[in-house]
Order: sequence, then C-alpha cells, then structure tokens
Amino acid sequence: MQSVNVKDKDGHTPLINAAREGQKEFIIDLLHRGADLTSTSSKGKTALHYAAANGHTDIAAMLIEKGADTDVRDGQGHTPLMLAAIYGCNKTIQALLDGGADPRLRTKVGTTAAQYAENNNHPLAAALLKKAERAKQGNA
Repeated sequence: MQSVNVKDKDGHTPLINAAREGQKEFIIDLLHRGADLTSTSSKGKTALHYAAANGHTDIAAMLIEKGADTDVRDGQGHTPLMLAAIYGCNKTIQALLDGGADPRLRTKVGTTAAQYAENNNHPLAAALLKKAERAKQGNA
C-alpha cells in the first residue's frame, strides 16, 4: 500500500491534490489515515494554501480544525489568506480569519492580503480584510 504522504513530481501529496480539487470525503479519509497537514509542494504550498486559492471554504475550515497553520508561508511568502484574497474567495477569507489568520502579514516584498484583493479587483474581499486588519491593530 502506498503512503498517504507520497509526493508526485511537483511535491504534491494526495492531501494537497484533494484540497486543490475540493474532494472533501477523500480528505477526511486521508486525514484519518495519517496524512501530514504540514507537507508542502515544491513551491512550499500546503493543502490549506490550495484549498484557500480554490475557494474550498469547507475544506479550509476542516483543515484548520484539524490543526493546519493559518499563517504558514509558501516559498514566496504567501499565506493561505493572501491566496484567497488574490482570487476573491470571500467566504474562504472569512473562514481563515475565523481560524486565526493574521491579515497584517506581508510577503517578502511587503504586500498584504488586502492589497492583493485590491490589486485584483475584489473590493468586498479588500473591505473584509481591512476591517480585520483594524480589529487586529486594536488588539495588538
């Protein structure tokens, strides 16, 4: 039997592929069999990065509930929240914020999730993220 954490040529595990494709039942099975939430692709992305980028809100929430790091960074310094912002995945943004994602984090070049949302013409996502930034600043 093949390991649940085996990687393909791109460093993708079955969990990463299932998160990207939105295969919730398969993810439940993989997690039950010991899939590694922290495993990364060759670009440093986790299953949560892929769920966030593809707007799979229920999967993102499940991965967070199982212990996925909401502020994990890929090779370019992107967090799952930033990827959800780039693609305007508002419900996923909210799930990540609810799970503890920090909207104030910046990439290596200084870009925040709110800036990504603005730059990609996602005004609702930008507003949601700016509100979360203000709330975090008030608690800092």
